[in-house]
Amino acid sequence: MIVWSDQFETGFEKINQQHRTLIDNINLLEELLYTTNPTLGEVKSMVRLVDYLESYADIHFKGEEACMDSYQCPNHAENRKEHERFRGFIRDYKKLCELQGFKVELLKNLHQVMSKWITEHILRIDTQLKTCSVK
Repeated sequence: MIVWSDQFETGFEKINQQHRTLIDNINLLEELLYTTNPTLGEVKSMVRLVDYLESYADIHFKGEEACMDSYQCPNHAENRKEHERFRGFIRDYKKLCELQGFKVELLKNLHQVMSKWITEHILRIDTQLKTCSVK
């Protein structure tokens, strides 16, 4: 479970709120993943949640990239590259599900990758927005 703390702050409340929403939904996915013998409805909820995370992340990424561009953040190119990497994780997961069929283990792996990625990305790249906003 990812716990929000001040170290994730970017200096932009809208971006911080979107990060919190992404983290809350990644945490919700984690809770669902450890349901013993999930029902078909619970499995469908997990898949819908991944689709939501993909859509929400895409909306968030576009706004965050525009913010970094407008404040001329030096790491805006790396940020775009990392966002594309995140999108790739989800695309690859969906392709695996098409090939192998849905498996909870695949979803658990995706969750682990997303959890690690979002934490590292915010701390390493997004928090640099703080210094850009005070120029």
